Amino acid sequence: MKCALCGYEFDSTALSCHSSCPLAAGCNIVCCPNCGYQTVDEKRSGSVNLLLKLKAALSKTQTVEG
Repeated sequence: MKCALCGYEFDSTALSCHSSCPLAAGCNIVCCPNCGYQTVDEKRSGSVNLLLKLKAALSKTQTVEG
């Protein structure tokens, strides 16, 4: 993963933001180890995956209709 703020590249699978957070086990937030910027890990987020599937389905129907 590449940090959107500082550009630092790191492995997001080995990181979580705040391990003391009670929601840490199911959390999809990742903090950059270089600058601390918090972002959603798209690979682990069900919401992002759902939106991507909807976008693909909509673009497929528009191509068929168009």
